[in-house]
Amino acid sequence: MRAILLFFGIAVVVGTILAGSYAYDAYLIGPSDAAESVAFDVEQGASVEAIAKALSDAEMITSPFFFKVYVRLNDVILQAGSFEITPGSSIRSIVSELAYAEASEVEVTFPEGFTSSQMGAVVVDAFESVSEDDWNEVSGEAGKWMVTASNILAGIPQGQGLEGYLFPDTYRFREDVSAQTIVDTMVLTLKRRMAESEIVIPDSLVFNNGLTVHEVMTLASIVEREVQSVEDMKIVAGIFFTRLQIGMALQADSTVNYITGKSDPGVSLEDSRINSPYNTYKNLGLPPGPISNPGMNSIAAVLDPVDSEYLYFLTTPEGEVIYAASFDQHIANKYKYLK
Repeated sequence: MRAILLFFGIAVVVGTILAGSYAYDAYLIGPSDAAESVAFDVEQGASVEAIAKALSDAEMITSPFFFKVYVRLNDVILQAGSFEITPGSSIRSIVSELAYAEASEVEVTFPEGFTSSQMGAVVVDAFESVSEDDWNEVSGEAGKWMVTASNILAGIPQGQGLEGYLFPDTYRFREDVSAQTIVDTMVLTLKRRMAESEIVIPDSLVFNNGLTVHEVMTLASIVEREVQSVEDMKIVAGIFFTRLQIGMALQADSTVNYITGKSDPGVSLEDSRINSPYNTYKNLGLPPGPISNPGMNSIAAVLDPVDSEYLYFLTTPEGEVIYAASFDQHIANKYKYLK
């Protein structure tokens, strides 16, 4: 009997000590004034046990056991990502950081008129979690089935990827983001920005001007690469509409540059003869798809162009757009401004 009482007495003492130690580690302990926060990474899918061991190995906690007990008692879900932890902090403070603080984020900016390939280079450079193959797959033809279902993508023809539908803007993503999440966000941002501009995507996918959603995005992508100001975009969009209506080739240098990868303000005669469906010098009408990812100004310009007497335009080295109503006047402008 005395042995049993002694056993229970020891158990009570040990339990009290453990409870006190747990309470101290979980709630009362705090970092020293000189302690500095350090980076701590949690891999995707890491178990609580693995996280506890990593924290202990990094000397951020003294008891992995108490850490696991706290997490399970409080039914906490720990996040994956990179965090700033101050060694010597209480378990409650550390768990709070890992469970509720935002993981490190990376800000990326995609200028208006960037191609999908140019955007991909930015993404791959900024995020170790995304490879070039990842980006090409999700932004390519397969992307139509991988991103969130949206009627804005419904009219994309077979063989076309998401070029033109990746809205150029500044975004913040977790550093462990996937290519699918990035592309999904950019497409949904395009849809949201169009809605904010009161641009309603028709159920028929054909706008009142007779262009399909895909054709609007295609023409907007050309306008985006041709001129910069809102006023010029509207005038140039009107010029392209007139050319389409009278059966005249668009002759957009930007479409040839899309083929060659160049950025020449005026393409060479040789390049203008390249055999490609994107060459609007050789082919009438619009190319098969967008040549860049346009911003809202160029999209709005295509949906509300300015009707003018002009059929031609050029851009000077200083960025000024010069218009002409006749071919002879256009040639004269070339001699005057593009010597």
